[in-house]
Amino acid sequence: MPTKMRRSLLGYLPVDSPIFRLHPMTRLLFLLVVSAYPMLVRMPELNVAGSVFMLALFKISKVDLRIIKNYKMAFVNLFFVIAIAYTFFGGYQPDYRVLLKLGPIKVCWENLRWALVVYIQLIFAILIMIFFLCTMRERDIVVGLRALKVPFVLAYMAGLALRSIGLSIIDFNTIREAEKARALDLAALPFTEKVKKFGMYIVPLVALAIRRSDEVSNALDSRGFKFTGLRSGARTDYILSKYEMTKLDYAVLAAMGAFLAAIIVLRLATNWLSLESSLLYKI
Repeated sequence: MPTKMRRSLLGYLPVDSPIFRLHPMTRLLFLLVVSAYPMLVRMPELNVAGSVFMLALFKISKVDLRIIKNYKMAFVNLFFVIAIAYTFFGGYQPDYRVLLKLGPIKVCWENLRWALVVYIQLIFAILIMIFFLCTMRERDIVVGLRALKVPFVLAYMAGLALRSIGLSIIDFNTIREAEKARALDLAALPFTEKVKKFGMYIVPLVALAIRRSDEVSNALDSRGFKFTGLRSGARTDYILSKYEMTKLDYAVLAAMGAFLAAIIVLRLATNWLSLESSLLYKI
């Protein structure tokens, strides 16, 4: 018997996924709490551990890990952008250790170290966002924000904005499939050509995003939907009645609150989470 699937912002997820046992507000707060982790923790070893934790969550939530392969070129391009930025514009101090000289440009270990630290933090943050988009729907986002007493207008706009991200990714895959249908073998292209092709996708993606925004605007207008004059107290949140907080939600929220408080205390009162405590810094 085929597994029943549920549409998410980034694809499909089995309806029996354990993540659906949590209230949308709990999942939304999880995104906020976990996203604060890479901003508060500079030690790359801990950020790598956080990335491993997110991959474990992908597996537990029954999210297809193959979806991460779609972003391998984005990960590679991101690394080169950060490395070039810190190499050319990272500055230079007399005590920096020079690894290589390219004319007037000095490639220093300290700059590359900072590039690696920032890259690891961004990889962790990207995995968090991919997990969020793979396990949430527009409806879940609206329910989560309304449960947090966010005004309906803001909740609805946030849902539409995040939905546009998922649609843009679908458009990107459609463009890739169209190229394959025209006998373009991306695997046979040199690496430089792959990077160039990736940059050229921006033009059709932006055009499709603008067109879809106009279609959504016209659809809302044709249905008499108006953002002006709406008050959160005047709108009945019928959709909230379909979701209930459980003991599991309260346990997860308590654990997240304790975790965030511990990270903040360690960050402010100690030096354990800083780059100076990292093995990479001591090399």
